[in-house]
Amino acid sequence: MSKFPRLNVMHAVYSLETGGLENGVVNLCNRLNPERFAPSICVFRSGGALESRVDARRVKLAAAKSWMGIDPTLPFRLAWHLRRLRIDILHTHSWGTLVEGWAAAKMARTPIVIHGEHGVMEERPRNVMIQRWLWSKVRQVAAVSAPLADRMAQVVNFPRNRIQVIPNGVDTERFRPCRERRSEWRRDFDLPEAEFTVGMVARLVPVKNHLGMLQALALLKERGENAVLAIAGSGPLRESLQAAARDLNICDRVRFLGDIPQIERFLNALDAFVLNSVSEGMSNTVLEAMACGLPVVATAVGSNSLLLDEGKAGCLIPAENAEALARNLEQLMRDRPLREELGRIARVRVEKHFSIDRMVRDYEELYLRTAIESTLERDLGLEKA
Repeated sequence: MSKFPRLNVMHAVYSLETGGLENGVVNLCNRLNPERFAPSICVFRSGGALESRVDARRVKLAAAKSWMGIDPTLPFRLAWHLRRLRIDILHTHSWGTLVEGWAAAKMARTPIVIHGEHGVMEERPRNVMIQRWLWSKVRQVAAVSAPLADRMAQVVNFPRNRIQVIPNGVDTERFRPCRERRSEWRRDFDLPEAEFTVGMVARLVPVKNHLGMLQALALLKERGENAVLAIAGSGPLRESLQAAARDLNICDRVRFLGDIPQIERFLNALDAFVLNSVSEGMSNTVLEAMACGLPVVATAVGSNSLLLDEGKAGCLIPAENAEALARNLEQLMRDRPLREELGRIARVRVEKHFSIDRMVRDYEELYLRTAIESTLERDLGLEKA
């Protein structure tokens, strides 16, 4: 195994805007063993906030710019990069890069294509058929969680045993409890020192259901509970969410902070963390909050039940239920020992099951396995059509 040639691995992503998929790709590429892998990332839209986190000493960053919604010329630009960097493995991510990536790999004669899904799937009937066909043509299909893999198999009618599950992982050194600096970091984010502060880290898009959190905050205010909500993230719904906060008369209770580069500081300034999504794959932000020892309230969608150990390592609520969210937050507000115990359990669970070292090791094994299989098939004249 140690004598196998160094592999050039490229990840194709639509952009490196702030998001779980994008964060996971950057974390993985920055940590791949440089003696065995030469990683690169090709974006279809450049300028994303996470580009600054790419380690330029280890990872090449390229752009195959998309000039329109459906750009038939994009695969040609991606193929140019594949040839230029002599890519051995192209790893596409979600629907946004699947078709273009597969076409470019064919043009560039890139021997291996791996496709990964991260949560929000493409379910329009015509595109489901395209996914089924293309998934059957790539070397390996991957999912970030078993529940997502089950859903992929059901929706796309694709063999479940052909989907490999590699759970997300979190850097437990970067994301760790640091309560001694809580007051300092609260001042940095203009958060009140003494009030119970709940945080969300998510793009301001409908699937994250920030509106439901605002409604829960309004319910808490009606009950005389003075919680503060701090929202990290940007997106198209910012203005409408600010308007909703005004309509609910909670403007003084909400902070819209935009994108935050050092999110571990923000998390350690909080008392609790909320993920109120209506759909999820495997949430990196939940893992990061757990690693920081925060009590988490999350909707029972995607892999949240798995992450929170069916409610033993956090609070699970039904999706789109502001009352349940308010009730769980009220309990956490009133019970500090419960907050501390849930945070402790969450940290231990992440260290044991969801470390970034484990995630990187699993992907390295996947890349090496597929490279060996491809080499053997080529030598035997059995290349995958």
